[in-house]
Amino acid sequence: MKRLFYLSLLLSGCTAARPTAVTKAPAPAPPTTAVVRGTIRNATPNDTVRLWRKVPNESQRTQLKFPVAADGSFEMRLTGLTEALDAQLGIGNALTVFISPGDSLTLIVDRKDLLETLQFSGRGAHVNNYLTQAQRHFDYDFGNLPESQHGAASPAEFVQFADAYRQRQLDTLAAWQAKAPLPAEFVALRRQLLDLQRGLSILRYAGNQKGQTQQEPTLPVGYFDFLKSIPLPAEGMWAVRSTFSQTLAFFHGAYSYMFLLPPSGQLIPAPGLAEKIYAQATADLGETILRDQVIGELLMGQLYDHPNTTREAVGAVLPTYFARTQDSMYVRNVRLAWQTTAGLQTGQPAPAFSLRSAQGKSVTLADFKGKVVYLDFWYSSCRPCLAEAPAAEKLKKQFLGRDVVFLYISVDRKAEEWQQAIRRFTLASSNSVHLLDPGAAKAASAYGVSSFPSYWVIGRDGRIWRGAAPRPSSGPEVVAVLEKALAVKR
Repeated sequence: MKRLFYLSLLLSGCTAARPTAVTKAPAPAPPTTAVVRGTIRNATPNDTVRLWRKVPNESQRTQLKFPVAADGSFEMRLTGLTEALDAQLGIGNALTVFISPGDSLTLIVDRKDLLETLQFSGRGAHVNNYLTQAQRHFDYDFGNLPESQHGAASPAEFVQFADAYRQRQLDTLAAWQAKAPLPAEFVALRRQLLDLQRGLSILRYAGNQKGQTQQEPTLPVGYFDFLKSIPLPAEGMWAVRSTFSQTLAFFHGAYSYMFLLPPSGQLIPAPGLAEKIYAQATADLGETILRDQVIGELLMGQLYDHPNTTREAVGAVLPTYFARTQDSMYVRNVRLAWQTTAGLQTGQPAPAFSLRSAQGKSVTLADFKGKVVYLDFWYSSCRPCLAEAPAAEKLKKQFLGRDVVFLYISVDRKAEEWQQAIRRFTLASSNSVHLLDPGAAKAASAYGVSSFPSYWVIGRDGRIWRGAAPRPSSGPEVVAVLEKALAVKR
């Protein structure tokens, strides 16, 4: 009978119920997409939002661009993510963000004041709101850095100030973690950045002492031991994670001045100069791409900032640099600097430009032919630039009514900040003209300006009289240069 029962079930298309093993539903696949959308107030026509990120197994950061609609809205969709990423988000200026797969972020920001107005909501908002606050109050608050506040301290005291500043940042990080958990990878990255920032401050302090006294500073034994422990990326600027990019860029210049340059800041021709530079940089940075980039930045800075006085010394180092560097892009940039600055020597025609003035008029260098032009490249948040304002005011009064034009060229990206600085620091006068070169795209680029402030004297004939001219605060030195230029008639 049992056989007949089962046979009837089979013929009817049914089967008898049998015990089956319980199976678990497959786990959902981890998310691989993150979305960032938002609204930008005061967006510009044809505006874009940009994102620079480090992609695994690629040697350089990549850039993505997303259009901004007429109403200021945008959306960026990042697909194929296998891990969290720190990236540079560009909305006019740039700042670091941290994005994990599955994040759905909404932001609201005013393009005119990125850090003061940026606010995130949605999944992933907590870590990015922390980053916004940290960058506002620490990373970009240059006036409150230890080296800005405590430059007169002794070396031992300064290290204590740097440690205290780092602890303040760690306390802020802990407070945000207490509100809600922050990703462990992010916390580790942030702590590494704070170590690097502390090292940069200690390095800058020593460099400031060197510059002020014009001699190598006397420092405690082991003062630079931090170089062995801070997270210096061997892969250099192009491949470094976005978290470290700004601080590493500052490190290039601070390290070069402290260890590779004399107190004057200008390379001096000497036997074995290239070997000396490479021995020091290799001892500190190893046989790395970072070392090659630091030396490359040094050579380019010397050529652009001191085109008349350092060319011989740079020329002596170039064969060694070209033979030993591992970064082909830096080789190209150094070659370009060498070629470009050949036309920035004394007596060469000054590079022409046409820029908008503070009154909205188009102004060219040729407009001032027959007069001596004192070019001042600056920007509104440059503390060394603004520190020159009192001396510049005195200098302008000294040459008032004579054939000298004080031509200020700001590289500010925001015209509002430029205009505010002119008013706040009393930079306007009857013998000065203020021009805007947003992002250093025109005049500053033509003159190879890579650090600020930068001063040039153009003769009555429109030719370069002096590159790397003395600052207003040099007093008699800059007066002498201008008087000599005035004495030469066309």
